Amino acid sequence: MAPVTDGDTLLLHFTSTRPDGEVFEDTRTGEPVRATLGKNQINPLFEEALIGKEPGETVTVALPPEKAYGKFRRKLVVTIKRKKLKLDHEPVPGEFIRVEVMGKPCLVTVLDVDDKSITVDGNHPLAGETITYAITVEAILPRDG
Repeated sequence: MAPVTDGDTLLLHFTSTRPDGEVFEDTRTGEPVRATLGKNQINPLFEEALIGKEPGETVTVALPPEKAYGKFRRKLVVTIKRKKLKLDHEPVPGEFIRVEVMGKPCLVTVLDVDDKSITVDGNHPLAGETITYAITVEAILPRDG
């Protein structure tokens, strides 16, 4: 079989790992992901790494924070007065809640709760981390033609 080339539609399995080795996403428990190279369906660095690979081969791609979920931005950690929030329950640290920031709803992580305020983090939970992806080419689908 010919190796992967730009424009190919692939069936892929991938495992996403944090720097401490924790796997937070693994498609091998379900159906493979279908992606066509050159159509902006997957990260361009993944596409580049897959070119020339054959079915059954696995590539490993490590993405620094700025290419993955972004750098950790301290200014996105804020304390909000409870009276400014419309809470329908008592939030607990680690929980995701929706708050309005500059008129837009945002999903944030609760860091701390006290009687008067709640401290939240608007960064993606994986911000600031280098993420490693192991991507396996399961199949190269035939081109329409």
